Amino acid sequence: MNLKQLEYFISVAEYLNFTKAAQHHYIAQTAISHQIIALEKELGIPLFYRNKRTVKLTNAGEVFYNEVKTIVTKLENAVNTTLLANANAQGNLTLGFYGLVGKDYFPHWLRNFLFAYPNINLKLVNNTNNLQDLLHNGKVDILFQFSHALNIDPKFSWENICVAFADPLCAVVPCDHPLAKKATIHRSDLANEPFVFFDQKSNPSGFESIVNDCNNTGVSPKIVAQASSAETLLVLVEAKLGITVLPSCYKNQASPAIRFIDLEEDYDRVTSLIAVWRTNNSNPIIPLFLNMIKSQPPCDLLAPQETG
Repeated sequence: MNLKQLEYFISVAEYLNFTKAAQHHYIAQTAISHQIIALEKELGIPLFYRNKRTVKLTNAGEVFYNEVKTIVTKLENAVNTTLLANANAQGNLTLGFYGLVGKDYFPHWLRNFLFAYPNINLKLVNNTNNLQDLLHNGKVDILFQFSHALNIDPKFSWENICVAFADPLCAVVPCDHPLAKKATIHRSDLANEPFVFFDQKSNPSGFESIVNDCNNTGVSPKIVAQASSAETLLVLVEAKLGITVLPSCYKNQASPAIRFIDLEEDYDRVTSLIAVWRTNNSNPIIPLFLNMIKSQPPCDLLAPQETG
């Protein structure tokens, strides 16, 4: 049994046609047929049902295909990553993230990665309405999100990159709102307020973060409008369509007509930063980038510092 035989087997299993599989490898049909017969003889079991009209995998063939496909893909990735592991590596990598996810880490990662691999082109995609679709379609190679929003499609792989500390949440209200003059408020003070909220499809990370926080404190938000980004939520609050809850890091982006109010009994929201990618994405720069960021100093160095 050799790698070439396994590649021939994978092609026949995927095309379910010996002629097309042979054409894929630029060899004669008889040659690929002989290789499959030799493989079946070595294993001692048939891998295909075949007659003059149809070809399909046996039950054993389906199991063998799943195992072999994984092995060959890992081997190809290992070879590609090894070839890329030098300063002359070239290629493209697109990274996606929601809102300010990774804001404390990306500058450090990107600077070090581009210093090591100056010929690789990096692209960042942020705050689009369809990051999951872009990931699924291969337009985004790696999507970064917090673990509380992890909802993985079986076609995706994911890895826990590091511990992260999410910014404290604040109530966000117009300056003339009855709560605006308070220094701090309790979450229960928001129970009867109309909320503007992240749209779950376009920003699942932001949606899950705030919904979970509300639910954990017994508040069921009455959602009157939705938006795909925090910037748009700030506009909706300023227009007095409702209030919202956002991480304190967005305070610097708010207009003077908006107040961020600290929430009582807030807590350090420890989560994990997760990298998600399509399992069958063969871009060899994906493991190169992931291996580099995992070798960097841990993100828990970015934990909130005590003041005073």
